[in-house]
Amino acid sequence: MNRKAMRKSFAIIALVTLLASAALADTLYLKNGSVLKGVFVGFENGQFTFELPNGNRLKFRPTEVDRLVMERDTVAGNQPDSGRPGPPSRNPNQPGSGGNTAMETFPAFNVQLEEKWIRSSIQVSRGQLVHVEATGTVTLEGRTQTGPDGLNGRRDPDSPMPDANDGALIAAIGQDQNSPPIFIGRGVEFVAENDGLLYFTVNHWETANARGSFRVTVSVDRNFRGDVGGNTGGGQPSQGKEKTITVNATQQWTDTGIDVEPNMTFQIVAEGEIEIGNRAYARPEGNQNAKVRGSTYPVPDAGVGALIAKIRYRDGRDSNLLYIGAQNGAQTDPGEYGRLWLGINDDFVRDNKGSFRVVIRW
Repeated sequence: MNRKAMRKSFAIIALVTLLASAALADTLYLKNGSVLKGVFVGFENGQFTFELPNGNRLKFRPTEVDRLVMERDTVAGNQPDSGRPGPPSRNPNQPGSGGNTAMETFPAFNVQLEEKWIRSSIQVSRGQLVHVEATGTVTLEGRTQTGPDGLNGRRDPDSPMPDANDGALIAAIGQDQNSPPIFIGRGVEFVAENDGLLYFTVNHWETANARGSFRVTVSVDRNFRGDVGGNTGGGQPSQGKEKTITVNATQQWTDTGIDVEPNMTFQIVAEGEIEIGNRAYARPEGNQNAKVRGSTYPVPDAGVGALIAKIRYRDGRDSNLLYIGAQNGAQTDPGEYGRLWLGINDDFVRDNKGSFRVVIRW
């Protein structure tokens, strides 16, 4: 984080924690010491609904719940239809990604625009998969409203992420001033690069007359063990590393968490289908027929919704954009140090739906 942005020093906010992983029988731990076995039905009207084996359904306020453990078998064909979103997709070849997940979902909390970063109670460890979703609206300086994605095309040079959208939701791990900020927006998955608590803030410098907040929900996959960091071989490409990334269609750019050094070779394979508005759909190679005259796409010659990539250099500049599509390879040039980002080739991503599953090998 830049020196100016560190005026937002870290502050503590007490949060009620809810642990959720994915069991053949759910277990609800209450703060009064009670332990209930049954099925977690859902979170409705500000309360947790839990069904006991005899069919009775009980409701509990978040302040009554210590944690909820759900250990559901996720082997293909055995996934129960709970009516709730499943955990993020994972690479079955990753260590710790066997038939059972360990996804912990924490209670939603608010992130306002304040002088200090907001400290959550969520501890993550290096290599764990973190899934964040956000809703809500923040008013900047008493006049401009923005959602968690921030204001497209508008930058604040004094913000923690000067090259990201002004007013966007961002995060960091730990209190280390060298911890790189992470763009969150309306939703993102990333692999934790270090151990520490999650901190959040709004990517804007001036806090006067700020109103509103983003409502943030975090899930952490404790079993996932992803590769973090780039190669350490003095500029020679690493061998045998693989990482799976979910690229959400509603987010312009997704941080892969992969550090880039000179002469690294990447192989990128993508799959899935996204909706790109007006009932049009695109696979990773993009949809040429969905182009709108007069629109300015990041990669003009590629189809709408195509998977693209860039390197964000250490000085904050971006490389030229690269078309990836369903499969492509790339090699970094001498002198290139930074971070690999994946993006959606669309000039308006907010009305998109879905995501691509991307496997990166290097």
